Amino acid sequence: MADTTAHTMRCVSKIPGDSRVTLAHIMSEHDTNLYGTIHGGVVMKLIDDAAAAAAGRHADGPAVTVAVDRMAFLAPVRAGDLLRVDAELERAGRTSMTVGVRVRAERWNASGPTTEVATARLAFVAIDAEGKPRPVPALDIPGPTPS
Repeated sequence: MADTTAHTMRCVSKIPGDSRVTLAHIMSEHDTNLYGTIHGGVVMKLIDDAAAAAAGRHADGPAVTVAVDRMAFLAPVRAGDLLRVDAELERAGRTSMTVGVRVRAERWNASGPTTEVATARLAFVAIDAEGKPRPVPALDIPGPTPS
């Protein structure tokens, strides 16, 4: 019966937008380092939180981080900035998923444009109640719309 359930789970598919998650967080003085900017580790935690939520949404259950494939800090973040962390599934294997994340900062004391401050790609594995890998739905990436 477990094989039938696994087969049924893989036959279901989702699109990247089904997993999309956006988190917003106002950065505070408590998050700053000695240079007056936000600790990279604080931004990394927000990235992992958003990516885990997107992976869990796609997997319809718990998923754990297994790797950070890539992370780039592009600009400093300051106390008072409103961070927007957008995460979305990019790939789904049998039990694993890759999630792409973009982080933007909006200055609360200025009406200027938002600034992209970080990007990342993380890998997750869906787990069952015993902590063992379990199948995830396939990911259908829509092709270009014909003109």
